[in-house]
Amino acid sequence: MKKENEREEILRWLLGRIYRARQKKKHLDERLEKIRAERNAPLGGVRCKPLPRTSGEDEGAARIVLKMSEIEDKIYKQQEEIEQAIVCVMDILDELPWDSLEREICEMRHIDTKPWKEIQDSIPMSRSQCYKRYNSAIAMLLSKEKIERMIEENRESYEKWQADRGMPWQQERQRKQNQKNK
Repeated sequence: MKKENEREEILRWLLGRIYRARQKKKHLDERLEKIRAERNAPLGGVRCKPLPRTSGEDEGAARIVLKMSEIEDKIYKQQEEIEQAIVCVMDILDELPWDSLEREICEMRHIDTKPWKEIQDSIPMSRSQCYKRYNSAIAMLLSKEKIERMIEENRESYEKWQADRGMPWQQERQRKQNQKNK
């Protein structure tokens, strides 16, 4: 049972790649926009201070432009990650029947990154029925050899992601189990 739950967690993590990549890009976009807005504010404007006048390698205005360029590079790399995530998720969902409701729900959730409320309204179906169909799709996917290989290929990345979040995957699974038992 533990191995099955772990496989399901990894599959859900793989399906959530697009959302996580888009969120990261969104934060980078917001950071860059905030820096640009502050930099372009008129003198005497809100939160505007003259750039420091220093000598040496880190000249004020040049340094901020360099930092903005570094953020832009991260944004481009993040866009590539989004594109790779879309291909990965679409490869996974290709294992579901083309015209199934389960696939439609998974596509709305993981490719379009729609919240459950929008999914339930567009199907139309109750949220609990959407969850049941979604869980059915997860079960179908877990029975596929291709998905099993993908899970095994990504297990280490998933465990690293869990560890980076400060909670190794074993502890996360135990926490969820404890919540169910309460």
